[in-house]
Amino acid sequence: MIDRERRNQLAALIRRYLDGRADASDFEKCQLENYISADQAIYHVSLELSYYSENAASTLSKQDWDYIHRLLLLLDSNSTVSWKAAPYRLWTQPVAEALLVTCLFIALLTGFTLHLFLYFIPIGLATILLALLQSPSSEVRPFEEVVSPFQSIADLGIAYDSAYFVKQRYSAPAKNRNNSSILGFFGADVSILFVFLIWICMPPSLLFFLCILGPDHEVQVQPA
Repeated sequence: MIDRERRNQLAALIRRYLDGRADASDFEKCQLENYISADQAIYHVSLELSYYSENAASTLSKQDWDYIHRLLLLLDSNSTVSWKAAPYRLWTQPVAEALLVTCLFIALLTGFTLHLFLYFIPIGLATILLALLQSPSSEVRPFEEVVSPFQSIADLGIAYDSAYFVKQRYSAPAKNRNNSSILGFFGADVSILFVFLIWICMPPSLLFFLCILGPDHEVQVQPA
């Protein structure tokens, strides 16, 4: 089902955001209605934009700028969105459950002391490895970085043909891009290191999610 009116409203809001005339608060006003929309394309685009709208459009990288325009193309065209369950390694769940039971057993034997975190280190390393193995090993499509969320260049062409679409030129100030990339690089490194330290010293926090984690879903865009 294509909700053309709501698609046009969301597309107009995205263009205002790219022009610097809208921010996260504007997206939050219509977020709930977009999430419960019967048009799955609106739901998918809104979900993807929740990551970008927290920052100003002037801080977007060229890759993010192009991706948001492909989301715009998805809205402007008659393309539809569906989800397909992606396979993942079921054997990781019983292993995670066994490691979680081991953590509880060690905690009962040693008590909740500082030594407990030392005993958790090897289990934490095993937990991180398990989390990496549980990630779905989906095949990378050719030119995926330049066509996503579409499946191929041909699909992208079909969407272009069905919509009167004009892409805005990337014009983020160079100084903003450079500062953002430098600060983002160091900030991301510190954040990732902090998360890994938590997982190593307190593996039950990650093991719990690995035990209940369900199958991932791949977005399927039918161009039109």
